Amino acid sequence: MSDETKPREASESTADGYSNSRVFDWLDERLDLKGGLLGKAFPEDRYGSFLLGEVALFSFVILAMTGTFLGLLYAPVATKNWQYTGQVSKYAGQNLPGAFASVLRISYDIRLGMYFRMMHHWAAYFFIAAIALHMFRIFFSGVYRNPREPNWLIGSTLLLLALVEGFLGYALPLDNFSKTATEIGFEITATIPYIGERLTNLIFGGNFPTNAPYVLPRMFFYHVFLFPALIATLIGAHLAILLRQKHTEQEGARESEEVPPDDDSVILGVPMVPNQAAMSLVVFLFTAAVISFMAALFPVQAIATIGPQDPFSTPPNVSPDWFFMWVYGALKLVPSGLGSLGRFAGGVVGPSLLIAAMYLWVFFDRSEEPVNFAENPLDRPLPTAVGVATIVLIIMLSLVGMNTYIAQTFDTTTSAIATPLLILTIGVPLADAVIVYVMLRRRLRRKQSGGRPRSGD
Repeated sequence: MSDETKPREASESTADGYSNSRVFDWLDERLDLKGGLLGKAFPEDRYGSFLLGEVALFSFVILAMTGTFLGLLYAPVATKNWQYTGQVSKYAGQNLPGAFASVLRISYDIRLGMYFRMMHHWAAYFFIAAIALHMFRIFFSGVYRNPREPNWLIGSTLLLLALVEGFLGYALPLDNFSKTATEIGFEITATIPYIGERLTNLIFGGNFPTNAPYVLPRMFFYHVFLFPALIATLIGAHLAILLRQKHTEQEGARESEEVPPDDDSVILGVPMVPNQAAMSLVVFLFTAAVISFMAALFPVQAIATIGPQDPFSTPPNVSPDWFFMWVYGALKLVPSGLGSLGRFAGGVVGPSLLIAAMYLWVFFDRSEEPVNFAENPLDRPLPTAVGVATIVLIIMLSLVGMNTYIAQTFDTTTSAIATPLLILTIGVPLADAVIVYVMLRRRLRRKQSGGRPRSGD
């Protein structure tokens, strides 16, 4: 049976439940839903985890819409040649950096400006979080294997581009807090032997904030034009591959169906139109509503309080956003006495190893035969142990990045907790990996021997 006929069979099997739907029949007569692309079957999603990819997609749509609004009002100017005349009395009549003054104007003088700025902020958080959770869902269920390795690689690249995009946008307000955090990123890049300084000069036009008048326009171009175009292109490729290939089904979803549970020539589910399209609309509206709620009630980054960049002062407790906190923690784990070599090890080598493992894993855990069913993570001891250890490692590194707050909580110093945090960061992920692997291997042996796993196994 050819690949072209399989989606048709799948769509016809899913359309039976809608044979009495006048809407479906009307559309089917005109669009050939049962056999065409619009009739592609979407399997049952009993846990809702399949929708994480759609949340990421719709978050990007909101990012593009709000980013267009903000980009039209933003000025990538680092020199103090803008006189602020808005309603923030603290800065009225002062000459401010153009970037800071424009963001100040967007936030406090443009109607709904703060709302759209916060929509953009929270949509970025949702975008990165949804991609990460989506990839963890793919990883634990093992559906990154044949024939879906290309989409895993594309998804990994999308996650990296989203992180870089977050870094680029972080510097644009040019307030003192974001200036200091962005400067750390430039310092890490400059520690790369032989090419670090050349990279910052070639890509950004110099170091930040020393050469901010040259760097900021480039960061604006990358953030508003180049990287969104790259992300949109990869999303398009990701969706094209998704539509070309069959969807994966959750293992055990056919227990009450007549179709054999291991028959991957047919997909049980609902057609793209109108059923999945209606569900996608609900997901979009729900995502937009949650982001809107967060934007309206939690307006963070009060730049009027922080003030414009000041080369002679550093705000207290400077730290990056949550999605870079683990990198910040890796930097703090390295002894400060190592200087630039330590920053290179913690800020470049460590994260690069984790990123390389993410890309190479699909070539390590591979399958010669196509895998079309999402497996139970409890039946995959080694991958599940590796995934749990990775999550715990990222959490531990993030806690190290927040060591100042931990020290304040326990009324001690960061130096006093440095060694315990180092031991825990290494020991806890390894211990969790061993515990998970041993328990799941024990469960799998019992299952293969015909015994029934006990509750809690």
